[in-house]
Amino acid sequence: MAAPARIKLDEIDLRLLSVLQEEGRISKTDLASRINLSVSACFERMQRLEAQKVVQSYHATVNPALFASMQMFHAHIILKTHRSADFGKFENYVRGIDMITECYALGGGVDYTIKVLGCTVSQYQRLIDDLLDADIGVDRYFTYIVTKVIKESRLSVQSMVDIRRDSEKDLAIS
Repeated sequence: MAAPARIKLDEIDLRLLSVLQEEGRISKTDLASRINLSVSACFERMQRLEAQKVVQSYHATVNPALFASMQMFHAHIILKTHRSADFGKFENYVRGIDMITECYALGGGVDYTIKVLGCTVSQYQRLIDDLLDADIGVDRYFTYIVTKVIKESRLSVQSMVDIRRDSEKDLAIS
């Protein structure tokens, strides 16, 4: 899979994204004022960034522990065979399971890692049994029960800019 084309962002775009990342519910008027643009110019930039898929969504982060006793599980999945159709079958199946909140394809000895939210170990095990019985090519899995969340965050826009700038410096040196 080819990497998406990089989109050129100016300083105003970066300021807009930084504010939106922290305050997704900010009014267009307040956002325009914060980044020193007219409301119409700000709205045009927002629409462009949304159309380019730079801004993927606006949402609230909900803490399920406050209203439902949820347990987090991580599992590493290894498939029996490794043809394109095998990966597609697994990925399509996983997209339809609400309890699987994240799924990542990996390079190396493990094919996928999934994050599962459930109420009990037995509920999680039923999900795993269903994965094994679904004829989607799962060979082995390794379960990890999360006992404590140490850090859970998203990378800020400014951190992304800093990391990219550092990597460009590294490339220039080598």
